[in-house]
Amino acid sequence: MPLYDFECRVCGRVFEAMAGMEEVEAVCACGGTAKRLVSVGRGYRADADWLGSVTAVVEKDSPKPHVRAFLADPSRANYRRWMAGEGLRPQEAGEGRRAPAPRPEIAREVLDRFAARRAAS
Repeated sequence: MPLYDFECRVCGRVFEAMAGMEEVEAVCACGGTAKRLVSVGRGYRADADWLGSVTAVVEKDSPKPHVRAFLADPSRANYRRWMAGEGLRPQEAGEGRRAPAPRPEIAREVLDRFAARRAAS
């Protein structure tokens, strides 16, 4: 039997359990029922680290076709379609990085050198 991820409807705990492919519910340690989560499996995560972070934010109950396609086959092509469908774009190189904090001692040195050159001419 395969190993699946489940989320308890009562306490919210996420756990793994062995279940048949047709089983969509399991029993949590608290006694509540848990629904089976859509997961991409370990094979995908081993060669694509980014998949775990993306599938964590995908709305798993969404009926949108681009979401369903990505969850069914989390490939790079479906990832790009999912991003386009959600109105997202990949982050550009350098985007999101903060500029280094200004260092007043450097600014003072530049101004002093400029004043010295000006006075010499």
